[in-house]
Amino acid sequence: MERMTQMDASFVYLETPTMHMHVVGVLILEAPGRRKSFGRAQVVRGLEERIHLIPQLRRRMLAVPAGIDHPLWVEDGDFTLEDHVRAADLRAPVRWSELEGFVAEVASRPLDRGRPLWEMHVVEGLEGGRVALVTKLHHAIMDGASGGDLMASLFDLTAGGDPVAAAEVPWKPDRVPSAPSLVGGALVSWAARQREVPRALARTLGSTVGGARTWRSQRSSGTGTPLLAPRTPFNGPISAARAVSLTMVDLDEVREIRKAFGTTVNDVVLAAVATSLREYLLDRGGLPAAPLVVSVPVDVRSEGGTGANQVSNMMVQLPLEPGEPLARLEAVHRNATAAKALHSAFGGSSLQDMTGLVAPTVMAGMARLYSGLRLARFHRPVMNLIISNVPGPPIDLYLAGARVAGIFPMGPVMEGSGLNVTVLSEAHHLDVGVMACAELVDDVGAVGRGIVEAVAELLALARDHPVG
Repeated sequence: MERMTQMDASFVYLETPTMHMHVVGVLILEAPGRRKSFGRAQVVRGLEERIHLIPQLRRRMLAVPAGIDHPLWVEDGDFTLEDHVRAADLRAPVRWSELEGFVAEVASRPLDRGRPLWEMHVVEGLEGGRVALVTKLHHAIMDGASGGDLMASLFDLTAGGDPVAAAEVPWKPDRVPSAPSLVGGALVSWAARQREVPRALARTLGSTVGGARTWRSQRSSGTGTPLLAPRTPFNGPISAARAVSLTMVDLDEVREIRKAFGTTVNDVVLAAVATSLREYLLDRGGLPAAPLVVSVPVDVRSEGGTGANQVSNMMVQLPLEPGEPLARLEAVHRNATAAKALHSAFGGSSLQDMTGLVAPTVMAGMARLYSGLRLARFHRPVMNLIISNVPGPPIDLYLAGARVAGIFPMGPVMEGSGLNVTVLSEAHHLDVGVMACAELVDDVGAVGRGIVEAVAELLALARDHPVG
């Protein structure tokens, strides 16, 4: 039994009936050889062998009375894999568009807080004889980097399977504490954390002053990100309904673009999303007067900290003009460089410090009030969308003998910003998952296709670009 960290717990407090704080992943598996009997039973057996390596999957959340402190993680005595791994009710052959629709349905439903906060759906009969695993986990369990750790525990490096060491200590469920015990433990934990408040305040003040100084300098030179983003059709109050697009681009081609123009893979991703959204918005009434502002999550594990989530954010301007894609890539590179400098000035731990300064009940109440009153209607957004670039495995992976042919991640859609683009680099591809509020984005597939087309356009320019 252990208490959630303040960052992990914040994803619980931020959840509302329309803003689901879970992450969704779609794994595409190619069964070995001509084997046709690969499905839910094989997945369950593979998980049974490794469940002790992923302890968070057997833990459920236990809230503290009156929300006076962060919830606890307790080992769930009622846990069974069969309750969490389900067979999807789809008739073969399952087309790609049907898979996307099924993933959207899964993403539109909140997780059951009375059980461990994850579920997996096995989609058999995908076109080409493949199988898809649609996994949904609460953000309190993992961020992008800790998701990589989960993959390392779950997958094999060879089709024949890797030996798995048995658990050193037999698993046993926790005894659920009584309400008075929960309250007493929460008060002790709360009192202990108050000793950290002065240091957190000092760090927050110092990082704010340093960051503000850097931001003013950048704004005066024309590179700083504004405090507010322009309005777009995909910004506003969100509903619970989600729409999904799953696409893929060749990683070697992205690297070719990066090398030709002296940028980074992340710059190419940002520029491709900008080009896609430019076309999307031109087809729906025109472009905003100012560049978009995107939130880019940053892993801050090297700065210490505990918990599943050790993440910060940097805000990057995403130019939609000029229309020429290479000029846009160069502008993205300049803006991303400035955003990294600003993020460094603020300090990667500042977001975690700030979450610890807000009382749990206050954070949860504010999130529900903002969402319930649909207050995003009345002001310009702070950001237009989220774009995440998650490092994945550089080699082929296997699950129960099946090769992993694709890993499509999708992060949550936030209130006021109805679009999230998450990219994962794996052995041969960049796998792109686009999650959107179905009421704010009328054709999420156009966004996904636009990213693929934008990469192809940049690749053609890169191959015409003189070397040296």
